[in-house]
Amino acid sequence: MASFGSENEEGVYLNLMPMLDIFSIIITFLLMTFSAEPVIYDSDGSVELPRSQTVVSLSALPSIKVTTTDLWVEDRKVSDIVAGELPPENIDQGAARPVFDELKKMREARIQRELNRGVARESNDLKPKPGVVIMEMDKSHSFKLMRRIMLAAQQAEYVTFKLMVTKPTE
Repeated sequence: MASFGSENEEGVYLNLMPMLDIFSIIITFLLMTFSAEPVIYDSDGSVELPRSQTVVSLSALPSIKVTTTDLWVEDRKVSDIVAGELPPENIDQGAARPVFDELKKMREARIQRELNRGVARESNDLKPKPGVVIMEMDKSHSFKLMRRIMLAAQQAEYVTFKLMVTKPTE
């Protein structure tokens, strides 16, 4: 509490506790309202912005596309889809065998390219990091089919999935 001009006291005393409470509330508010999402901003035409380059583009990642009738890995058809399910001969231990085979070939080719460029690790006991795959699937399919495809991809050491969706219109 502050006091001024009193005859008995010589100094000014200020209670810091209310100020600390206010600062902690302000910091909490600022942290709660912070957003890591990009800001959409229309720039002025008279300003030329610098160019930017994405290090990993989506086109550089392998893609799996599941239409209502076909299963594709990259631009290669690997299986038919019959009544929303893979044919029994294409299922191995609950996984989509053609997806596993194709992704395994792609992974081995990628590792070989890295070895040729000298990018891969020198020690053979260190495994390359797990891969990323883009998955595009018709919404009419069941999760059971998606699970079979994801299991095959995981067995081929593609453990991160980027699922393609559409943005709802407002």
